[in-house]
Amino acid sequence: MVTFFTILLFISMMLFTTILDCYYYESNILDCFTHLFIFDPGLREWMVYLTFIFGILVAVIQDVRFKNNKGRGKGANGK
Repeated sequence: MVTFFTILLFISMMLFTTILDCYYYESNILDCFTHLFIFDPGLREWMVYLTFIFGILVAVIQDVRFKNNKGRGKGANGK
């Protein structure tokens, strides 16, 4: 569930940024959306991608931990 919300947050931030760029630069949505993923070495976008990958990794680890703790919670008494 944590992974789902992380991806949902990322997608909503991308859409908001795209709409804001389209309004600001008076361009169409496809151009603004593809401009978000152009990798220019001088812009240090790798920091953004690395942070996103790190966030997804942490979310997956938390989901696995929640799943493991949920499975361990059932003891012999059914509690």
